[in-house]
Amino acid sequence: MAYLCVRWTPSSILGARCDEDVRSRLSMTTERLGKLRPLWRRQEISSGLKARLIQALIWPVLTYRSEAWTTNQELRGNIEAFEMHCYRKAMRIRYTEHVTNEAVLKMVGQQRKLLGRVKARKLAYFGHIVRHAVLEHDIMLVPVPGTRRQGGQRRQWLDDLTQWTGMRLPELVRTTEDRDQYRRLIHSASYAPNGVW
Repeated sequence: MAYLCVRWTPSSILGARCDEDVRSRLSMTTERLGKLRPLWRRQEISSGLKARLIQALIWPVLTYRSEAWTTNQELRGNIEAFEMHCYRKAMRIRYTEHVTNEAVLKMVGQQRKLLGRVKARKLAYFGHIVRHAVLEHDIMLVPVPGTRRQGGQRRQWLDDLTQWTGMRLPELVRTTEDRDQYRRLIHSASYAPNGVW
């Protein structure tokens, strides 16, 4: 089945490869960021407002379809690097100036949020699917027959959720039944420094 132009199948849930989609999204967002160069040059726009414009105009282009991503260390690094690239571009800070990421974040009055948005979208999508009797529910949660893949086991779509929340899948499914509790879980798992509540 298809969702947001992503083909969902049992095999994709077991080991979705999203590298090509992420590269495409990063390319589109970089292009969008460049088109807004006249905006970043305007000195009357405060640093804080530029940061909020980035979050409103640029980040949605990247995070579209991110519910379908299976993250790994490289992908998480790319997302965080792009977040800092956006702020540096808006503040017209060259990498050769050797300004630390912490200093850039302080200039724009922000903390790292982009990876948290990806996490929150994926967790929210999972909660929505689990609470409804739809095909995606069966694809995600019903065991798929077959043999184990030879070699190292590929990271699965659900592995992100259990890692971010620190919960086993059955416990996470039960938590989705209480919407208020699950909203708190999403926020803490996405934005808390330690990644779990």
